[in-house]
Amino acid sequence: MSIKSQFDRIIRNIEGETEKVVRGTLLSLTANIIKETPVDTGRLRGNWQSSVNTAKTNTLTRTDQGSATNEAGAEISNTNIGDVFYMVNNLPYAARIENGYSNNAPAGMMRINVARAQAALESGRKL
Repeated sequence: MSIKSQFDRIIRNIEGETEKVVRGTLLSLTANIIKETPVDTGRLRGNWQSSVNTAKTNTLTRTDQGSATNEAGAEISNTNIGDVFYMVNNLPYAARIENGYSNNAPAGMMRINVARAQAALESGRKL
């Protein structure tokens, strides 16, 4: 086996492991954001939308967090290294809730979980 082929194999292994870490982190992050979104009618929780390379701009009528979580998982499985993963909530009051309006999520849903994910990645532990 040549040095080049050994390096190629090592690079493929590193890329595969990197994809696993990125996908696992995104799955945990999106699930935590959805789960920690406060519920009144459920519409805010159901309006989390995930996509790859283009952010969604619409709102939904769904109130089922399972649909939002399943959508995130499907999009994450189609994400490749170099893609941009988007998770948005386009309801008009989502930003207000994120910025402390709800007593049930005074630190928000997105920013607190992004900070947790960043800390986990920096420390080398799982989210």
